[in-house]
Amino acid sequence: MKRYYIPVLALALALTACDKEDSRGIEPGDMIEFGLPGIQLDGTSRGGSVPVNELPDGSSFGVFGYCLAQKAPDDPTPVEASGALPWENKKNLIKPTLFYQKEVTYSGSGCSYENPVPWKKPADYLYAFFAYYPFAPESGFSMISDEDTFGAPSVKFTMPVGAANSINYDLDQHDIPDAMVAQEIDVTRGSGVVPLHFYHILAGLNFQVNNYNKDQEDPGTGIELIVHSLKLQGTFYKSIVINFDKGYDYPADETYQGTYTLVNSDISIPAGTSKSQIGERTLLLVSNISQTGAENGYFGNIEVVIEYTFDGERKTQRFSRPENFLPAGGTIYTAQLNFIGNAFVLNFIVDNNYQWEDGGDSDITFE
Repeated sequence: MKRYYIPVLALALALTACDKEDSRGIEPGDMIEFGLPGIQLDGTSRGGSVPVNELPDGSSFGVFGYCLAQKAPDDPTPVEASGALPWENKKNLIKPTLFYQKEVTYSGSGCSYENPVPWKKPADYLYAFFAYYPFAPESGFSMISDEDTFGAPSVKFTMPVGAANSINYDLDQHDIPDAMVAQEIDVTRGSGVVPLHFYHILAGLNFQVNNYNKDQEDPGTGIELIVHSLKLQGTFYKSIVINFDKGYDYPADETYQGTYTLVNSDISIPAGTSKSQIGERTLLLVSNISQTGAENGYFGNIEVVIEYTFDGERKTQRFSRPENFLPAGGTIYTAQLNFIGNAFVLNFIVDNNYQWEDGGDSDITFE
């Protein structure tokens, strides 16, 4: 069985704060506990609170937990002999009887949840856990599978954009959470805690402006570039369905329209210089990697719009996605606006200093 794990930061595992027998008589070592979540991110996050490299103190994530399969599709009797079977051998007759959409809270030093659930007595039983972050319903996650669904769960992430249905609708990038999912399959009681490893499902965009109009004969001179505004506008993809056993689906008919304003005040870029991380923070977007047509890009039918002044003349320029830009979820990219002569050239590169994964196909499958 293939298991896809993303490299994570070196985070120590920690137990929950509870160190005494609980009200139901369960000893601490008998409870299913979750270690400090690991999050894959190389480097320190830029531009404010996203993307995260550690869950915020007091935040929470939702968990599904599985152990015993039932006797038959129409017979819910638990089969004890299935406890030691690997996930692949029992997933067709197993339901989330341990946890279903269970809220687990991260405290900064550990994780906890209400009404602790004990490990089952046999030490060789194999468990499966699936998780999503953030937990709050208004953050964008909703359930597709229910408590009676066999096998791994399916959840849906929807961008929290309200009634955005016009290109002139002002979109707020601060509303977009750093959505993540995690899985741990064939965990044993001997693991002590469940070490959930989260990875990002959205693609990140940073913006950089380079003014290459430096006088070659007189390096100390050149024409200043002033950026007045920078926007991303058009039709964006709205949702991702995460089927933990089968990968991602992108509902093609679920889109939204609007404008993300990244810069709305003057920024001076002298000749021969650059301005990195234009705007407050990394913009997170759904990247529909199943989109192969020429009409819409992987982020949707969108344009980068920049308003600027150069050599005393104020202009507005629009750019569509370069054909060779294939953004993967879980990767941060930098959109470089290279000003050469009196025009811009748009180029996208993987931001290697802040790369969530090694580029490539992010259509994660669990097989």
